[in-house]
Amino acid sequence: MKSALFYGEKDIRVEDRRTPEPGPGEVLIGIKAAGVCGSDLHNYRGNRPSTLDAPWEQGHELAGVVEGIGPGVYNLTIGDRVGVEAEHLVGCGRCRECRRGDYHICPERGIINGARHGSHGFSSHDITLASNCFLLPNHVPYDHAAILDCYACGVHAVNRSPVPVDGTTVIVGAGAIALTLGQVAKAYGAGRIIMVGTRPEPLQTAVEAGAADEYIVNADEDPIQGVLDRTDGEGADVVFETVGGEAQLISQCTSMARRGGAVSVLGLFTQPQTFDSQAHGMAKELVLTWSNSYSSWRGVSEYETALDLLAGGRLNAAPIITHHFPQSQIAEAFAAADDKRSSGAIRVVVEH
Repeated sequence: MKSALFYGEKDIRVEDRRTPEPGPGEVLIGIKAAGVCGSDLHNYRGNRPSTLDAPWEQGHELAGVVEGIGPGVYNLTIGDRVGVEAEHLVGCGRCRECRRGDYHICPERGIINGARHGSHGFSSHDITLASNCFLLPNHVPYDHAAILDCYACGVHAVNRSPVPVDGTTVIVGAGAIALTLGQVAKAYGAGRIIMVGTRPEPLQTAVEAGAADEYIVNADEDPIQGVLDRTDGEGADVVFETVGGEAQLISQCTSMARRGGAVSVLGLFTQPQTFDSQAHGMAKELVLTWSNSYSSWRGVSEYETALDLLAGGRLNAAPIITHHFPQSQIAEAFAAADDKRSSGAIRVVVEH
């Protein structure tokens, strides 16, 4: 098999490795497509987690074909087309969180048999739990299925912070998470969606892709005042933050929300966040929630919900996937994903 090995920062090499054999409850997947997530870029930008020893494999947005079946697997057959739920979300199955279906916040999330585990979508093959595989209808392309992870994050966020049918939803950010969230929100019946971002090009794509009704470009106007002006001074019913990083965006989001409104945080912040708890919290009686990945909601898989929406034609992945690279050009794929201003990328997909 051809493995994409990460040695640290921009040192990514494709090397030959032995194709692994699936164990009990596992299957071997021949990867067809894998998306480059923002979290995949953390090490690329020099923020390498201390838990990683070089070289390692990664890539948790993936879809492919079943090529091998381990003992005890009866729900899949060789040749099945599947989307794969990210394996770093696997829970222990025993704790209170797992028992109620919230395995994504399990204290031992991502640990299998005492070892940290994750998906390896940038390699040509990966061993995955059969329970994490979902059958793809033939009309769903592999690259579209690869970003089901993004859509499932949107499903989880909207489940936790319902969107108003007759009100205003604001999404801060214009990356793949923002656009997939916007499409999911529309599928859930959201009325007006305003998207806020730094560049007009992805914001216009959001409108064309049905992820937003209108947008605000930070460079053109103050985003807080822009939201207030568009809502008769009241603010938005729900504000989703999808950017994270270093900027003080939670304060911006609470300033945009109306009295009695809600703010949902999807972005991963690298710096502490502050906001006016009196004027923007207590006085408005805001609901502030965090939305961490996805799992199940009321007993139903949020990944499967996203797949059903995609297969049913209610989500449009094509405009969001702007770049495709073969595995042999994975370094170029990461460079494009890292510098979106120059490349114009929204979601980059590596294909095998």
